[in-house]
Amino acid sequence: MMHLRSPTRISGFTLLEMLITLSILGILAVMAVPSLMDTVNRMAVTSASRSINTALSLARSEAVKRGRNVAICPSASGTDCAAGSWSAGWIVFVDANGDANGASGSVDSGDEVIRVFTALADIDMSASPTTNLLSYDNKGFGNMSAVTTFTLCPVDGNEANAKAVEISLSGRARTISTGVDCS
Repeated sequence: MMHLRSPTRISGFTLLEMLITLSILGILAVMAVPSLMDTVNRMAVTSASRSINTALSLARSEAVKRGRNVAICPSASGTDCAAGSWSAGWIVFVDANGDANGASGSVDSGDEVIRVFTALADIDMSASPTTNLLSYDNKGFGNMSAVTTFTLCPVDGNEANAKAVEISLSGRARTISTGVDCS
């Protein structure tokens, strides 16, 4: 005996169900974008603060290892201290003859660039007091006459995501994550 099957119903979404689902997903996406952008900005500032800390540690350790002055200055070109803005990037270099002053031409033929740090995207970085050169001697001590603070602020101005890197008179750096003023 042959059984006839009843036709099976194909199930799926109706157009109305699909539109409601897409509307809900759209609303959730719009609500998530600001939070995502905030996270991206916070991570960019954290990465930049780690980068300047790396440069400071590198300069200090290389000064001791090589027994010579090692300096850090803002540099857009990666070859000389001519940027004027720390946001444009910076270099770590051996100041072989001790004549570096942070001005254009500070890196001369006897000096050696150890590492180039590239420009920061969407972050404003400034030094206070204003300086165009940080230097470490052969004992690892900094040449700072005052505590120097690098302030790193996202371009959106959200101070909750800002950080500061403070360099003591001895040349040690520490990161500050709260109470940073971007004004």
